[in-house]
Amino acid sequence: MEAEPLAESRERLILVIDDDDHVRSFIEMTATMEGFRVVTAVNGHDALSKLEAARPDLIVTDLMMPGQGGYEFLRALQAAGKGAIPVFVVTGSQLDDSTVAMIRSEANVVEFIPKPISTTAFMTALHKHLKTAPPETRWDSLGSVVGV
Repeated sequence: MEAEPLAESRERLILVIDDDDHVRSFIEMTATMEGFRVVTAVNGHDALSKLEAARPDLIVTDLMMPGQGGYEFLRALQAAGKGAIPVFVVTGSQLDDSTVAMIRSEANVVEFIPKPISTTAFMTALHKHLKTAPPETRWDSLGSVVGV
């Protein structure tokens, strides 16, 4: 059986939700440098309003945020009938194994990523779940562009 061809990154939209400006900008920049289109939100409420304007192919959400946090956002996403959108959960919190397992058990959570985020692992996961080919540009472990 022949493998399905990979899509272009620019064909995929990612919604990034994080209350920390630096983390949100880092995720946005990393995804943009990989060719993806990105929309950002500062919390779950902001994200739900952005979902009305465009349906993302993937959501990257922080777990701990003021207003509506990541877990509450996951529940609201499912209640809004958008539970099929794959979600990466990122967090800097130290969580016990049972809490991580509970979050991973949510139907649309496909990745659980600790902060600080590994650029290489994050990009690899994006391309894997969005079925896209990475661009020619490569990154080193510090997030710097190499081999251009």
